[in-house]
Amino acid sequence: MHREAIAALSVWWKNFFSALKHRQQLPHTLLYNMLAVIYIYVCSVENSVCFEHAAEPLLKVYVRGVRVFGDTTESSPPIIVMRAQREFAVSFNSFRSFTRDAEQQESAVVGSRYVTIEVDVQASTQPMFVVTLVHCDAFWNEDNNPALSDQILRVTQIQVTQAHSFSLHYTHRARCTVPNSEVQLHFSGNWKAKVFDAHDMDVPICEARFFVVEQQAITSLSVIPDAYSPRVGGTSPAAYLIEAMISAPPQLFDENIHTVTVYRAWRWNEPITITQRLEKSKIDILYNQRSSGATVLGFSSGQKRFRVGAVPAENEYRVLDIRDALRFPASTTPLRFGLSDVRRNGVAFVHADDGAFSSEGVSMAHDEYVPVEFVLASEGVPSSRDIYVVGSFNNWTVTPSWRMSYDSVFQQYKLVQWIRRGRHNYMYASGITTNSGVVKSYDYEECEGNSLSAHHTFYALFYYRSPQFGGYDAIIGVAQYSRKPKR
Repeated sequence: MHREAIAALSVWWKNFFSALKHRQQLPHTLLYNMLAVIYIYVCSVENSVCFEHAAEPLLKVYVRGVRVFGDTTESSPPIIVMRAQREFAVSFNSFRSFTRDAEQQESAVVGSRYVTIEVDVQASTQPMFVVTLVHCDAFWNEDNNPALSDQILRVTQIQVTQAHSFSLHYTHRARCTVPNSEVQLHFSGNWKAKVFDAHDMDVPICEARFFVVEQQAITSLSVIPDAYSPRVGGTSPAAYLIEAMISAPPQLFDENIHTVTVYRAWRWNEPITITQRLEKSKIDILYNQRSSGATVLGFSSGQKRFRVGAVPAENEYRVLDIRDALRFPASTTPLRFGLSDVRRNGVAFVHADDGAFSSEGVSMAHDEYVPVEFVLASEGVPSSRDIYVVGSFNNWTVTPSWRMSYDSVFQQYKLVQWIRRGRHNYMYASGITTNSGVVKSYDYEECEGNSLSAHHTFYALFYYRSPQFGGYDAIIGVAQYSRKPKR
């Protein structure tokens, strides 16, 4: 950008001196072009000073944001339903008596016909992308089964649009849907969408997760109050006991229904795993060490229950709403809010959006990224661990790049990041960053506390080890439990 701006300035000066030499009146277009060039140059200089990643040479594609959601609705989870629950209930009438919630399950279809994958990037030229689809087991290990992840499963029909000319942080947005006329999915289970730069197919630039469900059983999910022993003293012990139940037809072998994974909505990188597979009994998952243990009940009885207790309730999400471009104009100067965030351990009075991001109300002209400064007061007691910002703007992933720095003078944790304009949900996590750059043993209780009034939606996915095509983990059911407020 610096070179382009300097070259444009040189051309302008030549035209300027030529006009003076011949005593011509400067045309208005020449003045307007000069102002535009100066603006671009100043922005590029400020941008490289304020943010280290903006100084990267644009010799390749840099990912600025990734998200995946159901259909075209931002609030729909990335769950594809191959066979609607309503159709299943009609086909298996004899199994309705197994659960009191069967009629409710029949009317509530969890999932969509397809998912939308969206990637924002910054590049010096028009990028080209290829998306490959990879099937995974219940624990997100990629299958090496060629029958599942065929080379044909590639998406090249990707719509790429250019960002607004004044956008500073991203230049292009790529979007595609799966499945589509080019690619069909014939196997249920966990899927990864790996996005590649078409000029470099060795390493993906980013990944997105989604689920494909073929409903073959009646499923239900219940979440009831429980308690646990917090790591931080003075934290509320409010927790949940989660139980997922499945009633499957006789042709599905009971022992092959081996795992249920529970997620809070939009936090697809934080599985709560309940499994009977011994080799996975010590899987490293969030809260695993402090839970009361996972149990699987009801072998060969027609019903099977997967249960885990002492899952911290957490709190209502915090809300960051920067949709209004008049109140929060685009600039290289970070947006700073009047009051810093504080630690919580009680009831939140503002209802969030169940962890989802919403761009509703943001016009195309203002659909951009703006720098935001997050500030968390330590209240005179800094944490012995690292503090991270986690939310819908980074796919609820705790990474070192979102670690806050501590200002001992003001006794505050601070972090500046580029955030896409819209309404976001977020929280603060505390954890430990290893020398290898991996965040481990993180939780939310120190900064957020726990409250049974938090409005979270839980999803349970039921995995069956199918013996077909060399064996793979299929998802034969999905259930939902919502703690959303009634409006």
